Amino acid sequence: MTRSQLLDRDRAEIQRSASEASKVVLKPLKRAQIDRYLNPSADTPYGLEYAFYLLGDVKGKTVLDLGCGKGQNIVPLVERGAHVIGIDISPDLIAIAQKRLRDCNLEAQVTVGSAYETGLPDDSIDVVFCMALIHHLDISVVRDEMWRVLRKGGVVILKEPIRFSEGYAWARSLLPAQEDVSEFEHPLTRKELAIMTQPFKVQGTRYFRLPFVPLVSCLLPSKSDAAWRASNWILQRWTATERYATGITTKLEKAS
Repeated sequence: MTRSQLLDRDRAEIQRSASEASKVVLKPLKRAQIDRYLNPSADTPYGLEYAFYLLGDVKGKTVLDLGCGKGQNIVPLVERGAHVIGIDISPDLIAIAQKRLRDCNLEAQVTVGSAYETGLPDDSIDVVFCMALIHHLDISVVRDEMWRVLRKGGVVILKEPIRFSEGYAWARSLLPAQEDVSEFEHPLTRKELAIMTQPFKVQGTRYFRLPFVPLVSCLLPSKSDAAWRASNWILQRWTATERYATGITTKLEKAS
């Protein structure tokens, strides 16, 4: 992909993020919203909690929250003892992240920047924490940048939307598009996920959220947690259902 095309993608994401940021009403994070990510269990039904589980001990390590957005994940990362660098292409979202950190009396290096060219030194990062970012981007370019900045033995903790079933992808295309979605983003296919993981040692992969979960959560909000747990139970017992999962969380190691 040419530099001009990459810039087009960045501009589209800045525009999308501005719309997202304009709707944010920043409220103090409740203690429970932070604590759930400090020591989550390995069998959690939630993909983000599992991402924090895969982190392991990050005390004293340098963690890059790539595509940090509004900064919600930076708070538990800092509380777990990491030295956190947050980068996002959106000035509007970075402003929210900076205010969130001030409100929490926490410190992290949070700046506007591109996932394609972070400006960080080679081999300077222990962990790239990357939540729902690469499906917005040119995968091979951002993958190579992650590889460049990671130290040997460093890891990427990756959480992404996926759509492996062509039948489900077709059915979902008939529904109205979600708000604040750019023309470039879409859930990852198997081929796109393989492009991202190709140079890494893949560990701890789990699949999350069967299609009935958002439906139940929308129609019966009080049953949302039960739906997530039912989805997790099914996915852990019948691997054939993984092709219908809508999310994946995994750890990618830059082998030494």
